[in-house]
Amino acid sequence: MRKYISILGVIALFNIAIGQQPREKKWANSLSISTTPNWSSALIVGYQPDIAGGFTESQLRDSFSKSDRSLKTFNFDLNYHKKINGYSNFVFGVGMINNGFTRVKEGQMFKYVIHPDVGIYPNFVSAGLMEVHYEYHSRFIAGLFAYEKRMDGVRFQLQNASLWYQVGVMPAFQMNHELRIHTVGFEMPQGNNFVVNDYVASTVDTGVLLTPSTQVKGNAFLTASMRMEYNLDRLVHIYASPKILFPVLPNNKGVQTYFSPQIGVELGLRFPLD
Repeated sequence: MRKYISILGVIALFNIAIGQQPREKKWANSLSISTTPNWSSALIVGYQPDIAGGFTESQLRDSFSKSDRSLKTFNFDLNYHKKINGYSNFVFGVGMINNGFTRVKEGQMFKYVIHPDVGIYPNFVSAGLMEVHYEYHSRFIAGLFAYEKRMDGVRFQLQNASLWYQVGVMPAFQMNHELRIHTVGFEMPQGNNFVVNDYVASTVDTGVLLTPSTQVKGNAFLTASMRMEYNLDRLVHIYASPKILFPVLPNNKGVQTYFSPQIGVELGLRFPLD
């Protein structure tokens, strides 16, 4: 009798092992798609003051620090996850990164030169809230090379969920850099939204010389995140992941040379490919 029980036990264990093999293989290769609402800011590391025009570096630094704000953007990612073992993955992907910052001009607008491409505010009357928002905006196409590891596992388990951390690097190519102007509380003859060039202004003997700012085409971003993933069912996982991106090189070199780090929450879906 014990012999039969032992045989049945071996068969049961074999069936369990066979039943677990597809589940173990599942998610060995997976695909994720996500969007990330971000808040980008300006880390200014250099200034190009127009001394002849009456603007010193200290004046620029003080003015910019008081008027600079964060800019809300959205990133998009498509990633492939390759299992190394039960708790670690390599991740390869492609994404669209949007970052920048906002500079706000407040108060008196009469005879204020909004931008060389836009002109001077022509009205005498100034009433109520009047602001000009300068949005410095950059767009990158980027690759992703990352390592991620599951933080829960043998010692503790989250029911129908998992917790991961990820670190990586994103080589990137800057597709475009633009300066968007939005007026609040008033309109120019052209309206209240413009996309213009970013200039460096220098005072010379013949007047003011405008030269385009320098766009840094090649860049890379260091990335780190922590992901909470929920098993919606055996074919779909949903996740939320606080995430930071920090550029290795500046976005742009003009009146200011600035980096634009960002922090956001990545929201996505992950699907098995096995």
